[in-house]
Amino acid sequence: MATDDDDGAASRAASGPVLPWPAPRRAWYAVAILHVAYALAILDRISIGLLVDPIKRDLGVSDTQMGLLQGLAFALFYVLFSFPVGYLVDRWGRVRLLAGGILLWSAATIASGFSRSFPALFASRIMVGAGEATVTPVASSMIGDLFPPAQRGRAFGVLNLGGTLGTGLAYVVGGAAIGIAQVLRAAGPGWLAGYRDWHIVYFVIGLPGLLVAALLIFTIGEPARRERRHASGGGAGLRETLAHMRRNALAYLSIILGAVLSTMLINAGIAWYPTLIMRVYGWSAAEVGLWFGLIGLPCGAISALSGGWVLSWLARRGRVDGPILVVIVQSSVWILFGTFKSLAPSPELALLAHFVTSLASVWSVTAILAGLVQITPNEMRGQVTALYVVSSGFIGLTIGTAIVGLLSDHVFQGHGGIAWSLGSVYCLGGAASVLVLLAGRRAFIRAVRASGSWATAG
Repeated sequence: MATDDDDGAASRAASGPVLPWPAPRRAWYAVAILHVAYALAILDRISIGLLVDPIKRDLGVSDTQMGLLQGLAFALFYVLFSFPVGYLVDRWGRVRLLAGGILLWSAATIASGFSRSFPALFASRIMVGAGEATVTPVASSMIGDLFPPAQRGRAFGVLNLGGTLGTGLAYVVGGAAIGIAQVLRAAGPGWLAGYRDWHIVYFVIGLPGLLVAALLIFTIGEPARRERRHASGGGAGLRETLAHMRRNALAYLSIILGAVLSTMLINAGIAWYPTLIMRVYGWSAAEVGLWFGLIGLPCGAISALSGGWVLSWLARRGRVDGPILVVIVQSSVWILFGTFKSLAPSPELALLAHFVTSLASVWSVTAILAGLVQITPNEMRGQVTALYVVSSGFIGLTIGTAIVGLLSDHVFQGHGGIAWSLGSVYCLGGAASVLVLLAGRRAFIRAVRASGSWATAG
């Protein structure tokens, strides 16, 4: 039976001559383009949430149908397409694959602006999800070939900063949608007069993706693949990928499940913490939106960059378990400050604790991508990252949010029960994440050392 040491020997034997790493300027330019692509993906994904009322009015749809547009239409196909995309990432040119994904979701976003019915808009959302399924697997694989291990943390941090930028752009564009549409309708071609404001907003946010796709194709070369187990250069099959993961089962289970549980806490808070503030402290939706925006955007940016910096700092000091440690810190922060902000005696203390948790809100996403690259041969990275995306979609986006609602309805009933419900999820979910990560830390270290990649950590 093959062992971890066999994996490492095979990786080192197949790698052949050590290739020089790309020039820093070229590598960081590629990350900048990936960052913008990720930001546009988030913008196109969540902008519909800020256009709900005008879409409902113009298409005559219900809240249930709007929920389907925001959830099922996007998430189901985003998850389903992740598997074939991950398979292609390990075999095809990644630059062309991502460019194709950007063109698909940008065209689908523009098509949303032509939608005159619920089925048409639903079909466009499906294609947005299918196109955006390319982003994380492609970006993760490319960064693994652009930077040595000790520098990847910062690169993943800059990439995930795109999520904060995209969210900020969505709030700005959504809040100014009517003004943007009116200006363009007055200054633009006459045919725009036949479209509603939200139609024009979709035209505006869909067009930049076409430029980014062109920049990818014409200005970024395909990075040479490194840390491969096969000298042939072909991608690994699903059976081989699963066999590799079984040999390192505890390492993969710990970092994927630990990070997904930590991400679950973030999504539970996104779904329920604004409601908690309004129910418990009597704040209005406008007040909550203002303060959450003032806290969330700068703290999200700091979180993305600091998480990457910490990973690189740990790597330079030889801590191959850096990704595990970073997720443990994030989960611990949410156990302490997340639970406190749910039960705080005043809104001021609640917001102060929310400020602290926001500073660690993106660490797990940065760490999981860096960690998977460390323990996964190059020709399997797309498929393994796709598995993480699917796990995050099914667990991180759904379970925590549902549990909070169930606890509020059936256990902690009453007007303030939401505080105890969310606090329980923060405390118990965070503890589960820490325990899973601690249980698999040594296995993760063995998997990193067996992969042979740490020898090129310079």
